[in-house]
Amino acid sequence: KDITSVMREGGLLLNSFEGRSTSLVSGQQVCEKHGDCDTVNRLLAQLHEMECAFDGFWEKHQQKMEQYLELLKFEQHFEELKSTIEFLMVQQAGLSDTGENLSDVRQRLMELNNIDERAQELTSRSQLVILHGHQLAANHHYALNLICQQCNELRHASDVLLEEIRRKHSRLCTTQELHVQLQQALECCDQGAYFLANQQMDKCQSRDGAQNALQDIEKFLESCTLDFDPQSLKHNYETILTDELKAQIEAVQVKMENMRDLFENRQASLKKLADKQVRPVQLVAPRPENPPRAKSPLFSPKHGMDFNSSLKFSFDITLPGKRTTRKMQTSRKIEVMHDYQEKRNSLQFFISESEDSLHILKGHVIHELIETERIYVEELYTILLGYRSEMENPAMTRIMPPSLRNTKNILFGNMPEIYEFHNKIFLLSLESCIEAPERVGFCFLERREDFQMYEKYCHNKPRSDSLWRQFADSVFFQECQRKLEHKLALDSYLLKPIQRLTKYQLLLKELLKYSIHSEGGQELQEALVSMLDLLKSVNDSMHQIAITGYN
Repeated sequence: KDITSVMREGGLLLNSFEGRSTSLVSGQQVCEKHGDCDTVNRLLAQLHEMECAFDGFWEKHQQKMEQYLELLKFEQHFEELKSTIEFLMVQQAGLSDTGENLSDVRQRLMELNNIDERAQELTSRSQLVILHGHQLAANHHYALNLICQQCNELRHASDVLLEEIRRKHSRLCTTQELHVQLQQALECCDQGAYFLANQQMDKCQSRDGAQNALQDIEKFLESCTLDFDPQSLKHNYETILTDELKAQIEAVQVKMENMRDLFENRQASLKKLADKQVRPVQLVAPRPENPPRAKSPLFSPKHGMDFNSSLKFSFDITLPGKRTTRKMQTSRKIEVMHDYQEKRNSLQFFISESEDSLHILKGHVIHELIETERIYVEELYTILLGYRSEMENPAMTRIMPPSLRNTKNILFGNMPEIYEFHNKIFLLSLESCIEAPERVGFCFLERREDFQMYEKYCHNKPRSDSLWRQFADSVFFQECQRKLEHKLALDSYLLKPIQRLTKYQLLLKELLKYSIHSEGGQELQEALVSMLDLLKSVNDSMHQIAITGYN
């Protein structure tokens, strides 16, 4: 305003100079008039230059202020994005790239996907801020170097975040693949256990039943393979393996090997039943020293014998479990003789003494002992797998009462220890007695110290029963029973070890009855005494722990 006012005043002054009449003015005054005009014009020119300089300065100052405002907005967006990127980096860094089970890995993948979505959105915003920075640089912003540096820093931070998320996503997906394979292997084991537990062994005692059961097993193994190669898994997933994952692979391997052993044992026992030839045993009177050539009452034309045969046959039949070194006078002889004089055949069955029939009965008892031992081992495995392991299954914990958690050692006692003993030691010892029946007693005597573990199981039984009564109606146990397709509840199966302990002494008594004056009889007697002592000791200790309030 001041410059404009002075310039207006100067313009008026020039007009006044130019409007005066020059006829009445002297020459000196004319010269002074021209000097004053020049002075006013020069001053007006200076004022014009001053006005232009001031306008130029203001334009530059306004441009700089506008650039500074743009820089402030750019830096504000930069700081916000950088802070968010650092926050997401911390979040993804706190997210493990592995997991102990499949549900953990899936949960972490879900969380990582959420972070990735936010990171992608953040990257898009970063691209806009970087584009804005490039526009500022193209317009010759005074803070060009700072803007370029922050654009590069923002781009690098976004790239690092996306790369870390991609790397972690890849590792989690690989870990998920491994867990899926391990879970599939465990499901095969579970299906195998349920299959064996629900196979009705009472219908497999006949030859046809055993063959049908074998066919069912073969069909099952075709649909659900029990092949498991831990070395291949370790090689394929070497980049993501941790100590926990290695331990899980080894645990699945052990479980798969146990399941294969169970199937092989079941197949072996069924093959024996399928290959067993049923021969009728007929008891007849012992052969006299000089047998008369009378017509045998056992054979007549109605038996369909060939009376035109002119041959004589002699058979020595060695029964299962008998030693081939037995004396000839105690072996079983069947003689078919043809009488030329009377023109008829007669067949004589000779079983010397009653020792052979006892030997057959003894073989049946040993067979029952081994077969029931196999069934017992399978039942223990089914219970441990179908109930005890499910108490550690994360998918089942949601239906498990909180008070029931971490009580598996109370509910099942030392059943895992009992299972390991019978599965890996005692069953194998009994199976070795098929060819050497006289060693049965020695098997019990050799392992009598190990049977003391039953005393620990019995001591825990009252606590187990009390816990069962509290939660017998829980949805968790009902679901486990439904999966196993058991008709009876868990408490019936928790009695199996006690029932098995009493069954041993009954089988030993039966075995001893048919082993009079035979090899191994003394060991059987000692084994029976040992098992009876164990039963008495367990019974006494159960009474003792029920007495309270006295020294």
